[in-house]
Amino acid sequence: MSTTSPTSPTRTSNRTWWIVGTIGVAAMTALAIWFGIAATSGKVHWVNTGFDVISDEQIDIRFDLRRDSSQAVVCDLHALDEHHGRVGTGQVTVPPTDESPSRHIEPLRTASRAVSGYVDTCTYADTN
Repeated sequence: MSTTSPTSPTRTSNRTWWIVGTIGVAAMTALAIWFGIAATSGKVHWVNTGFDVISDEQIDIRFDLRRDSSQAVVCDLHALDEHHGRVGTGQVTVPPTDESPSRHIEPLRTASRAVSGYVDTCTYADTN
């Protein structure tokens, strides 16, 4: 007599669901990674690195850009007063450069004394 037992239907069913589940999770993970890379590839990325209040009429805004260095970039700058009201807005065009990331300091004129300044958005100049 043989002592081996045939595989039970319940055991086979559980194994099938584990395989299907593992394949599903792997496919969804790959899809999420693909969407993440596709959403950020070729875009302008900026990091606000600080500001210096120069006077009641000017603030210097510091930021770093990571982008296709062969293209010009347009950035929107904003300055806020102590009540979070906007006291300065402007645009700056950053020309193509040999390196990315690159560091920038841009002056912004203000209507009254600003207490903070930042880059709101940056886009490639040809998309404006």
